[in-house]
Amino acid sequence: MSCPLLPLKAGAIVFTLLWTAWMMWWSGSFSSANMVILALCGAAVGYLWYRAMRWQFERMGMLPRDEDRPK
Repeated sequence: MSCPLLPLKAGAIVFTLLWTAWMMWWSGSFSSANMVILALCGAAVGYLWYRAMRWQFERMGMLPRDEDRPK
């Protein structure tokens, strides 16, 4: 059984890690509070990126829609 969303989930994780690392480097402050806030923001951005890409790929027909997937 193949999972068509697995590459999208992996891409979202990579995007989250890269975005968070870039924001930490760009801010220049490595205090623990800043790192926690940026990690939480990175998780939110990664999730929103995943949802946006999933919606777009379903719209373009590159992924099966939710109602077409077996339960």
